[in-house]
Amino acid sequence: MASWYFVKDGERTGPVERAELDARIAAGEVDGATLVWRVGLSAWTRACLVDELAVPPPLPSATPPPLPVAETEEPESAFRPTSGSGRGAAQASAAAAAPRFAGFWVRFLAKLIDGVLLYGIALLVERAVVGTVFNGVFPAPRDWEAILRLLIWTAPINTLIAVGYTAYFMARHEATPGKRLLGLRVVRADGVRVGTARVVGRYFAETLSTIIFFAGYVMAAFDDEKRSLHDYLCDTRVVFGERETEFETDRADLKAR
Repeated sequence: MASWYFVKDGERTGPVERAELDARIAAGEVDGATLVWRVGLSAWTRACLVDELAVPPPLPSATPPPLPVAETEEPESAFRPTSGSGRGAAQASAAAAAPRFAGFWVRFLAKLIDGVLLYGIALLVERAVVGTVFNGVFPAPRDWEAILRLLIWTAPINTLIAVGYTAYFMARHEATPGKRLLGLRVVRADGVRVGTARVVGRYFAETLSTIIFFAGYVMAAFDDEKRSLHDYLCDTRVVFGERETEFETDRADLKAR
């Protein structure tokens, strides 16, 4: 079943499963005026207009509406309309904030680009180890003991480089060079930045996606939010587009997470 998002107090909430959304509707937290969205809807829509939710339209308010906001002030909501007014502008702004998830093939290409870059670095590491530890002589093809010694030296170094490469670029750009080249970002399920500890955990979680014959990656082709196994394990999503200023999370909030 598709995951749902809704706007509560000017902030996007989700994803939630249909059963949880129904519970929120029953509790009155989500009513007919609430903006909702799922994969398959072209834009954020009031819940009362989505037939499958069967939410009645909101009752007329018995209290006067709030005073108009001065033109020099910005609205409190994170979903700021950029043009127009009323329902149309609110829906247009909310639709622009809806995430567009990256599918299997574009993520595969990004991974391939990063793999080529890291492979080039690994070759340099190998040459450096051979030059310092093996006196510049590569192990013979059948000298298994020397080959094992070479791997014992190079594998930890390459792993540290790969983790540092991933953590550095994710901290600065929310994406490795391969993902950034293709306009992708890795974010949490609620759209905020991924912390360093989660980035490192996600890197090693990818190992699990790999050792089960890459089935963890293939999962992204069949998930409504294009999640691979390591995305499930680390609660992350890969989305298209640059981060908009109004959705940036400040450094203090990041440290708190």
